[in-house]
Amino acid sequence: MEDGEKDGLSLTPDDHQFIEAIGRHFEDEGIPRIGGRLLGLLILAEKPLSLGRIAELLKVSPASVSTNVRLFHTRRLIEEISYPGDRRHYYTFSDAAWEHQFQSAMGAVTAAQKIFRGSLARLRPEEHVRCQRMSQAIEFFQFMHGVLESALGSWRNRSQEPAPASEATPSRTTS
Repeated sequence: MEDGEKDGLSLTPDDHQFIEAIGRHFEDEGIPRIGGRLLGLLILAEKPLSLGRIAELLKVSPASVSTNVRLFHTRRLIEEISYPGDRRHYYTFSDAAWEHQFQSAMGAVTAAQKIFRGSLARLRPEEHVRCQRMSQAIEFFQFMHGVLESALGSWRNRSQEPAPASEATPSRTTS
């Protein structure tokens, strides 16, 4: 059975417009446009897609898809799926993608705060301007961590409808 038969995905003009808009958005954020297009496609796809099928739908090379899959897999926005008896890897948009983004942002804030704390500890007391700037940065990152932590709690507590059960139970891997 071909991938197209397996995933049943047929893209409408509105879908293509959405995929391109997501691609442009991510390009504006410094990520390759193909990466954003890949993410947009996986958001729309109801079933996991193989690298070959993604390349076919986006009309790009499998190598480009592979490179961008690694980028978003590392960021935990997409998950790798495997099916028993099928050697190919499939990818899907992660159900926990947005929660992972909160966690990633909190990790980045914590890491930055650690850098500033270390630098502040090495400054001499007479370096007033540097001490003040380092202290403000530490305070900012501590504040941001609290904001993100609160937002993550709100995100987790929002009302949700139960997700429909999937047809197959593939194994998912996130790293």
